[in-house]
Amino acid sequence: MSLLQISDPTITNENLKKFVVGIDLGTTNSLIASYDLNLRIYQENSSKLIPSVVGIQKDDNILVGNNACLQSDSDTTIIRSIKRIMGLSYEDINKLDHQENFPVVRAQNDLPCIAVNDKEYSAIDISSKILSHLKQLAESMENKTLDGAVITVPAYFNDIQRQATKNAAKLSGINVLRLLNEPTAAALAYGLESNETGSFVIYDFGGGTFDVSVLNLDKGIFKVLSTDGNTRLGGDDIDNAISIWLSNNYSFMKKYSYSEIKEYAKSIKESIANEESISIKVNENPVTLSQDQFQDIIAPILNETFEIVKNAITASGLSPSEIKNIILVGGSTRINCIKNLLEKKFSCSVLNNIDPDIVVAHGAAIQASLLSGNNKDNILLLDVLPLSLGIETYGGLAEKVILRNTPIPIKLRKTFTTFKDGQSKLLINVIQGERELVDDCNSLGSFILSDIPSMVAGGPRIDVDFQIDADGILSVSATETTTGNTSRIEVKPSYGLSESDITQMINDSNESAEIDMNLRRLNESIVEGKRVVYALEQALNNDGKDLLSNEEYQSIIDKLDILKSSISGDNSDLIEHGIREVEKQSEFYVERRMNSSIKSLIAGKGIDDIL
Repeated sequence: MSLLQISDPTITNENLKKFVVGIDLGTTNSLIASYDLNLRIYQENSSKLIPSVVGIQKDDNILVGNNACLQSDSDTTIIRSIKRIMGLSYEDINKLDHQENFPVVRAQNDLPCIAVNDKEYSAIDISSKILSHLKQLAESMENKTLDGAVITVPAYFNDIQRQATKNAAKLSGINVLRLLNEPTAAALAYGLESNETGSFVIYDFGGGTFDVSVLNLDKGIFKVLSTDGNTRLGGDDIDNAISIWLSNNYSFMKKYSYSEIKEYAKSIKESIANEESISIKVNENPVTLSQDQFQDIIAPILNETFEIVKNAITASGLSPSEIKNIILVGGSTRINCIKNLLEKKFSCSVLNNIDPDIVVAHGAAIQASLLSGNNKDNILLLDVLPLSLGIETYGGLAEKVILRNTPIPIKLRKTFTTFKDGQSKLLINVIQGERELVDDCNSLGSFILSDIPSMVAGGPRIDVDFQIDADGILSVSATETTTGNTSRIEVKPSYGLSESDITQMINDSNESAEIDMNLRRLNESIVEGKRVVYALEQALNNDGKDLLSNEEYQSIIDKLDILKSSISGDNSDLIEHGIREVEKQSEFYVERRMNSSIKSLIAGKGIDDIL
């Protein structure tokens, strides 16, 4: 007998759908949107761009968005660009070239907090206020309770910055379905809207940063192949370049402050579009800039972005001819000549039919719809790791476990062992970076694996597992295989790297590759030399006097002394030569030890006992 599924006729499919959104939590502005066949952006005061601004009044009343921007009285502390300090330590804040206008104090664990009215607010606290405001806007417009959200983050956000974003969402009462990299969100919006397939470049040119991602879309799978960028390159640089041109070409401009000149520069940039020339008046003084002059002024900046695009394509393993489309993201891509120059330089079409300000939120909303089950399209997103991850090995060496640009989520394992006889504990120091030595990388955290069984050096087998989830959050575990003893850590350092730190680490790695390899070779030689010295001295102390004549014993000691002396130097060739000499000089001793062990094993036993 078959069963019938009985449904309440008053409940429609629309009622069964979950209310989920995509959130682009931006530095300057944020957006919140939902997607159900069509995109819906939730607005404030008829604006889709919600300022990422928080105002704290004297009575501790919190204002967010446009309401905060409208405050001009001195009794309200205005906090802008809070995203810039997410994941930074107090000392990092003091090193920033650009200091924000809100008071920052040192809190516990070297975390920066904003001191207002004798209270301290962390970056997570302030971000949660923005997220709460976005949530309230969407819920009031839909008259529904929000079920979940996909929140976008920069591709170069590291673990602590991602954790901070999730914590801010938790404080605001938002269930995070997934953190999604901003370039991937943009690609998702274009991929579903225009059914594009193939390989394409995300050209994300914002006000202060420039990011590139190379992605591939094939049979519903988005795979990020490489990322690159410059966190000190953006629309602000174009404003600065025009400002310098104005000062150099119009003498009357010298009586204005630089900030005033920059406002005129921004106005020119936003107005020139495809015009052959543009003229404005500055207190009755005419200023004229032609399209050719404008392109000459910004050419060095644009050429730098094009070079980064080339590097990203090279890192992806593709050739420029294999790139089908370039997708424009970010407000600075509204400069019309960018599209034309990209098409000429890379011989492919440039997609800009989705508003570059909303494309990231658009993609996040689509992903939220997919994850909630509202949308049944079969899409899989594979982002990549921005920096290599690994552990510290003996001698201060950085042993990479997961390489940069590896698709995530992923789980990888490497097996390690002990350096000394009877070693019962192992310190696992988790590191991030591209350099060969630990001192040049960033430590994310450490933990200890205890109760390793007493064995000779190299005997234990310790499996170290690195696991990165879809949000890019890392956990590391270490297991001794014979006993099953396990220790693990979910990496949550007190603060993380800024985007500029990550970019600098990659650049340093490229510039120092040869030096790093030579240093690694030296350290490896020292480690191997110490291992040979340790093992041979242990053996000589055990049975050297019994198996060797005085002359033989002294000949090995002499070679060991030479090796010890070379280890204290910085010549890897000399150390490696010393190792070979010691091994050559002690070959007969090793053979005698083996024979002695076999004799002791079979002494007093018959052939049947042995066989």
